[in-house]
Amino acid sequence: MTEAGLGRLRDRAATSEAREAVETALHARLQPMIVRVTGRAGVGKSPIVSVLDSVQLDADGLDVRIHEGRTDSSVGEVLVHVVAGAVSPVDTAFLSSRPRGLLDGTVVVLTKADTLDDPSAAAATASEQLGRTVLPVMGSTAAGLRGVGRAGATVDMADVRAVAAADLRPADMMTVDRFRAADIAVSPRRREALIECVELRGLALLVDVVRRHTSISDSDAMRVLADATGVDAVITAVATAVSSAAATRDGELHTALQQISAGHRQVRSAVESYLASDEAVAAEMRCAAVRLGVSIETGSERDVVEQVALWQQRAAASGSSDERRSALALCRGYVRILHR
Repeated sequence: MTEAGLGRLRDRAATSEAREAVETALHARLQPMIVRVTGRAGVGKSPIVSVLDSVQLDADGLDVRIHEGRTDSSVGEVLVHVVAGAVSPVDTAFLSSRPRGLLDGTVVVLTKADTLDDPSAAAATASEQLGRTVLPVMGSTAAGLRGVGRAGATVDMADVRAVAAADLRPADMMTVDRFRAADIAVSPRRREALIECVELRGLALLVDVVRRHTSISDSDAMRVLADATGVDAVITAVATAVSSAAATRDGELHTALQQISAGHRQVRSAVESYLASDEAVAAEMRCAAVRLGVSIETGSERDVVEQVALWQQRAAASGSSDERRSALALCRGYVRILHR
């Protein structure tokens, strides 16, 4: 959201008795978006925090801040809860206090997936226990690949290739101690750096990829490992939660402004002018798309015309007042796109 329209609204309300109410509503909309990463001590929250800090999360212009916490409070617009191994009663009790639903702002991840025999099965079991989707992720490996892990640098693919070219026995990659003791021409310091960066399991996967695809580029080999970590699904889930939370703030702001307008005639014109602006119509459109779980389709003029007709029909056929309102907001948004 651009703040130009909100700035004009603030200026027009500055001399009215509704100034404080308007300022409060705008502050609630514009304050930074906090993503809280929670979980019991030792479950592996820090790599998840580092990964999320390394990506640009779109909150419609808001500053997004990643905070690490434990299980003292589940309050917050976006919460990423980290579990490791079996779900504990603490995890169950903590998440039970969060709202449930498609847009509840909660993402649950099963980290340290590289230590599990079957991460997908473990995540499925955890999902069933918690009644929420649980995403498996190799947190430390994902952070290391992005250069934000313990090593503070990304993996050295020259050293990975040196390990792959060595005469390693299968048992040499089974434990860290065996890898350290293996008779290969890679120095202990370089071996430690590889383990610190992507963990032994991540290194074993990279070595296997390089051996099976001898002509693969460094970037493609790292992409294969990144895919295996499961981090993309986690980032997508968090990005969706952040975007949805920003859209929800828009809806709450517009509701608050309508209430202020109803009680303060002096700012009614300013509020109505803002709510009719392109900025506000686009915000209502995003909020409606979030509520209905649809994407906003922009393409050719014909595509937009088809969307106008579609949402007109949806609004007319809906038996729910909330769904009808959302359909009409989408229809108005597409009409505004046509007239730009």
